Amino acid sequence: MRSTRIKIGMAGAAVGVLALMVMLATMATGAGAAGTVGSGTASATKSVCGKGTGKKATGTPVKLGGIDMLIPGVDFTTIGQVAAAYFKCVNDNGGINGHPISYKLYNEQLNPAQEAALARKLIEKDKVVGVAGNTSFAECGTNAKYYKSKGFVVIGAGVQAECYSTPSFAEVNSGPRYSNVGAAQALVKAGITKLAVASPDTISAYADGGAALVAKAAGIPVKIFPTHLPVTDATSQLLQMYQFVGDGGGILIDFTPDTAPAFMKAAEAQGIVDKVKWGSSTPIANTFMSGQFSPTWDGHLWIDNEFANVDPKVGPDSALMFAILKKYTKIAPGAFPQMGFLVGKFATNALLSIKGAVTAKSYNTAVIALKNQKTDILCKPFYVGKLPYHIPNNTNIIVDYKDKAVVVKSGCTNFAPVDKSIAQTRIWEKKFNLNTGK
Repeated sequence: MRSTRIKIGMAGAAVGVLALMVMLATMATGAGAAGTVGSGTASATKSVCGKGTGKKATGTPVKLGGIDMLIPGVDFTTIGQVAAAYFKCVNDNGGINGHPISYKLYNEQLNPAQEAALARKLIEKDKVVGVAGNTSFAECGTNAKYYKSKGFVVIGAGVQAECYSTPSFAEVNSGPRYSNVGAAQALVKAGITKLAVASPDTISAYADGGAALVAKAAGIPVKIFPTHLPVTDATSQLLQMYQFVGDGGGILIDFTPDTAPAFMKAAEAQGIVDKVKWGSSTPIANTFMSGQFSPTWDGHLWIDNEFANVDPKVGPDSALMFAILKKYTKIAPGAFPQMGFLVGKFATNALLSIKGAVTAKSYNTAVIALKNQKTDILCKPFYVGKLPYHIPNNTNIIVDYKDKAVVVKSGCTNFAPVDKSIAQTRIWEKKFNLNTGK
């Protein structure tokens, strides 16, 4: 899952970050040799949009579309907007063999009837060849069977269970459940004695269940706090969570930057920042967030980051994302822009791989064929494959705040297989050579 998601500081942290950068860059370029690191052929040090021709595409448009949720307390539209910006960059660099990408983005308000209608509008009225960039609390569940019936596979950013348990979606992110698993793993390793977890009540059972399994496996008491959005009294809920865990416990919050600050400001006001260890899912892993809070947070956060540190120095794709954001948007760098960038990159790669006419059938066949899609933004290459479900992003890093920046706390770590689906995913990856880079 999640709105915006870095800068590196201090000598000790810099060494670890440099090592991570080298490792990610190697993954992205293949042992330093020239490779496909953007959406076209590029050098080991530069990623490009499309074929990187620098010439505007002028042919008949290739139509894509997406659906993003926008409700009080949660804004997922950034993901689609950045995917759109990526496609604009592709169009300024030759498009898809001379054809520009036309991207239609719809917003929905957590309304299943609206979600169903928009999916049908995209495919049956707008005549898109592919759906990309979808992010919602409920759209995966609403439209999974419909997409399957039409032969569509959505490259998006998932939230709910159906995004990771049906063949209709291949998400670039880990989603809240697995991001919470990563944060919970880190908190357990840090020595917490109890764990409290809070997510929006619409996704809490799914999102927090993985973290609960991690705690239970370690013999640590855990309690879930479903949270209704928009939050009206963060202090009361936070104090309930603190009362449960006590000093030395762990509190894991799973909210976007629209909501998380209310809890973090309440912790500052109540003077309990340094009394517990704080975990979080990915959305708050950005300098916009770190700059809002006092230095008391430094060293007290275990944020599961589904992507590389948000820094142009990480590698070619990270640098290209910063350039695209600056040229085509007013959006600050963060995890949501990383999601949108990756959606654009992988959808474009699928389009460029097509031999012959670009149709709904040829595009979605090309999406399914994607594997070993290297990028410095992910710990491991992205893939789709003809599988019953897709969890390609299953290895994350842990970050923390320091001096109003975000620093790497620990490098790429596999999620514990608390769900059989994670264990099965890794079997498929090895069996079908999906993300080894070979």
